[in-house]
Amino acid sequence: MTLAMPTYAMSYFKLPLKMCKEISALMASYWWGENNGKAKMHLCSWKRMTQNKNQGGLGFKDLVNFNRALLGKQIWRLPVDPNLLISKVLTAKYYPTSSIFKCKCPQNASWIWQSLMGAKQHVEDGIWRKIGNGLSTDIWEDKWIVGNKDERPQHPNLQNAKCKKYRT
Repeated sequence: MTLAMPTYAMSYFKLPLKMCKEISALMASYWWGENNGKAKMHLCSWKRMTQNKNQGGLGFKDLVNFNRALLGKQIWRLPVDPNLLISKVLTAKYYPTSSIFKCKCPQNASWIWQSLMGAKQHVEDGIWRKIGNGLSTDIWEDKWIVGNKDERPQHPNLQNAKCKKYRT
């Protein structure tokens, strides 16, 4: 159960935890509140109601995680669709010489940018670099080896390696 208005706002702004709890309480009150002065019957727990339908739940959203996922989707769009106007504006303003995953959040950043940066780590934890021709891959810094503990090359002598990134 998602409402159109909170979903749009949650796509660009990190909602305060208190607000997410209040919205969840309103949804629970609808299902478990009163009807003609009598308390409604609790047929299952809220945890069960928020499980996916294929797992036996009702598919209600955990609003904190849903908010994080929507913000992560916006972060993902920036490098994947660099020709979008929003991608061009945010790139020029906040990370003109690096990637979104290496930039820092300035103290005077907009609320939208602060919200996106709050979810950035969750997106970064789940991505690996696709090598392609290898020209833009930094094998020492980028995550690119799936299944490896650090997703990077491991060897005892790597600590002293003097290798550089290939450039044309």
